Amino acid sequence: MKKQLMKIAFAAFATGLVLTSCKKDKNETETNDEEVITTMKLTFVPVGGGATLTYQFEDADGPGGLAPVQQDIVLAPSKTYNVSVQLLNVTANPADDITTEIEEEKDAHRFYYIPAAGSNITVSNLDNDSNGVPVGLTSTWTTTAAATGSIRVVLRHYPGNPPGKATADAVDSPKSGTDIEVNFVTRVQ
Repeated sequence: MKKQLMKIAFAAFATGLVLTSCKKDKNETETNDEEVITTMKLTFVPVGGGATLTYQFEDADGPGGLAPVQQDIVLAPSKTYNVSVQLLNVTANPADDITTEIEEEKDAHRFYYIPAAGSNITVSNLDNDSNGVPVGLTSTWTTTAAATGSIRVVLRHYPGNPPGKATADAVDSPKSGTDIEVNFVTRVQ
């Protein structure tokens, strides 16, 4: 029994030693830190003219705390819009424009636009990365008849070098993780 207790004590000591040796030194810098994204802005420019529209989601104090505020997306029927997305971190002063980082790291990011059935919105013409895989910083949205629905906008991050992003990847691909996800209410009227 004494030998077993000694073995258990030694194993616990060795495990503690290994776990301690794996801790990061406080002076080490981490690479590819996740960015805080508090705001998603979608800007709609009507093809053929008309007023530019901007709709946003904002969680000004970051995750937790106060509830986020978001606007419904209201679009005209039978209309096409060129859409761009902008991401911000407004907890920084001045606010950080995360969009520039996404632009620089296109091969490691992808927006998914998933309209609910019956929303009467289609999304196409997403911009691509250097490998021809969709990124979605810009896109084209087309409406048909009047409807109320929703659209899910998801930014996924593909880690690794190279990231291994492919056109056929589903929004929930295990190769990537969600940076931000917003479900906007949509109205075509």
